Amino acid sequence: MPTATNAPPVVIRSASVLDGSGADPVVADVRTAGGVIERIAPGITPVEGDEVVDAGGLTLAPGFVDLHSHSDLYTVQPVDAGAPVGDEPKLIQGCTVQVFGQDGLSAAPVREDDLDDFRRSIAGLDGDIDRSLWTWRSFGEYLAAVRRGSTTRAAGLVGHSTLRRFVMGMDNRPPTLDELSEMQAVLAESLDAGAAGISTGLVYVPAAFADTDELVALCEVAAARGKPFFVHVRSESEHLLEATDEVIEVAQRSGVHLHYSHIKAAGKRNWDKAGELVERLQHAADSGVKLTADLHPYIAGSSTATVLVPPWALEGGPDAALRRLSDTAVRDRIRTQLLTDVDTWDNWYDFSSGWGGIRIAGARRPGVLGKSFARFIQDEGVEDLTSPAAFDLVFDLLVEEQLGVTLISFNGLEDNVMKFFSQPYVGVGSDGVVNPDGLPHPRLYGTFGRVLGRLVREHGVVDLAEAVRRMTSHAARIVGLGDTAGTLAVGRPADLVLFDANTVLDRATYEEPRLAPIGVHRVWLGGRTVARNGVIEPTVAAAAR
Repeated sequence: MPTATNAPPVVIRSASVLDGSGADPVVADVRTAGGVIERIAPGITPVEGDEVVDAGGLTLAPGFVDLHSHSDLYTVQPVDAGAPVGDEPKLIQGCTVQVFGQDGLSAAPVREDDLDDFRRSIAGLDGDIDRSLWTWRSFGEYLAAVRRGSTTRAAGLVGHSTLRRFVMGMDNRPPTLDELSEMQAVLAESLDAGAAGISTGLVYVPAAFADTDELVALCEVAAARGKPFFVHVRSESEHLLEATDEVIEVAQRSGVHLHYSHIKAAGKRNWDKAGELVERLQHAADSGVKLTADLHPYIAGSSTATVLVPPWALEGGPDAALRRLSDTAVRDRIRTQLLTDVDTWDNWYDFSSGWGGIRIAGARRPGVLGKSFARFIQDEGVEDLTSPAAFDLVFDLLVEEQLGVTLISFNGLEDNVMKFFSQPYVGVGSDGVVNPDGLPHPRLYGTFGRVLGRLVREHGVVDLAEAVRRMTSHAARIVGLGDTAGTLAVGRPADLVLFDANTVLDRATYEEPRLAPIGVHRVWLGGRTVARNGVIEPTVAAAAR
């Protein structure tokens, strides 16, 4: 949604204004007109036609930036009223900017002859839309489609897996020199077309097949353009520290700005690594690495259920993976690896403490949503959760659903969430898979209310002004939007959120994940009201067009 030059003028009176810089709040009036902030001062006198909003006792801040969104496809799905299904959960929290293309899986570029298989491959994280809506092939075309359809502002990252697939398919091998040069060229073309940076997810294929030298070569292209490298590290569990050393090395060798996605230490055995992780990152920053990060304020993560399958089993794409998962001998090999191997891959089964720690968040089969895999297995009459029969039930579900299962994994520690958020370089990303027909992670609707209500007000991890800085100007600068988002100042777009710092709180739960937060009174984008008290304005879609 561009700045609305015909947006009606508004005077917001007696707000506690946080400008996004981290400075203390100032009580003032704010007038917006023509989609921009026109004046900030005490005692502004409204003129005829101004809407007046009494904000006494409420906080006014720049619209928040979701540094890690998976609404990539659902934000381009047209609606007659309200907001696209990928935008609605963000706007009601006060988010006016989303960053797409996470974990190495961007929706572009894509080859014409690979489009159908490619769509299947990214559906678990980024959703799916009718093929007729998929009008783009290049990254520039995709970004234009997002900006035409989204009711939020958008930044897009180019995915490493997407680039690798575009050039060399799903092969598990190093690229040839010509292939690496082609990947660099396609990356450069995408960055020059407006991409905000490059992302990778080193637990997802085919990026998982890449070595460190490949990452350095790609990041040199991003570094030359001053664009960041968003990274889901190769291991967030057993080999967390080694995986962190790898991406620090990439940043040191390439000069790229390193952005550490959804920082965490997964699995009970690894919780005590959080302190060492922070120390290593701080040492890298002190040594000259440009470093930022994001987190979601929950102990559970979420992903596509393909993370339960070792990377080798996914080589060649969805059809090859489904053939393997239907083979008894291959199933036995995968089961053995899930039960015993924590060294050669990031084993979600292990760091979730087995089937009891993983829930089914998205699947078409009736009656399975919201169940742990343990309950799902037991309901099918199998009591031994480590037996071949138990694993066969999971593999059967993955095959039946054509790999289109999403999961929630309980693997974190609340104290570590607070430890990570206390670091000044850490911003906020929901990392919420939209999953419109399932039971998504509550972070999709609750992330920003939870940060403000629990990490700030209840636990005092940082003060309110600093939290708002992390969610606004800090985040906007990371993705190159510092001139158009993240700051409440005269002449800037009127993207604003009005909330009650004393009551704002998430309500979304794992059982009821689509509950809006409380305490977010009003959200403006380009001077137009887009949400009030957890409800999207019905005119939002029309205004975006």
